[in-house]
Amino acid sequence: MRQYKRWWLTALLLATVMGVAWQRQRILVAVAGFLVAGDPPARSDAIVVLSGSIPDRILEAVDLYHAGFASQVLLTQEGRLPGLDALRSRGVHLPERHEQNRDIALALGVPAERLEILPRRATSTLAEARALVQWLRERHLQRVLLVTSRAHARRAKAIFRALAGGNPEILVVPSRYDPFDPQTWWHERAFVRRVVTEYGKLLTWWLIDQWRTKEGEA
Repeated sequence: MRQYKRWWLTALLLATVMGVAWQRQRILVAVAGFLVAGDPPARSDAIVVLSGSIPDRILEAVDLYHAGFASQVLLTQEGRLPGLDALRSRGVHLPERHEQNRDIALALGVPAERLEILPRRATSTLAEARALVQWLRERHLQRVLLVTSRAHARRAKAIFRALAGGNPEILVVPSRYDPFDPQTWWHERAFVRRVVTEYGKLLTWWLIDQWRTKEGEA
């Protein structure tokens, strides 16, 4: 009888531990999955590649272009790299990310006349959204595919849609070439840092920046 009770208690303890571990994994997957808020791609006026990661985003954009979702690819520019002008004055040409994206797209069959680099630089997603939405409206584009990384998709969607207000329509497409995986992200230190950083920036948007943006438009 005692042996039976010992076996029963061991089985109960094991089941409890397994249940806690399973619930923990479900929570971790949901935490990362919330960030990957993509839209099904649809026929659009242009494909926009946000700055910040290479070559995963431009690869997705090239695939969308060749699949016929849009006939134009737009590349945004980051803030200028510190020391870049001094480096180039010494005869060393270090390509910036938008230049690398352009070269990759050309090498993968996107015609030069179908590529355009937005003239205004941006140092944040919010600044990028402000510059891009204004540019798209000036060009009277009605819908664009916004290509970004997986963990950045939720924040990009929130910011760009808030500023665009439906004009133009923004569809966010996370790159399939981004190795970030919501099912296993906690195994990689770099991915853990990415999730923590994204939630911090999301909170900044929800609690501060979106209200400042609304006040500025009022």
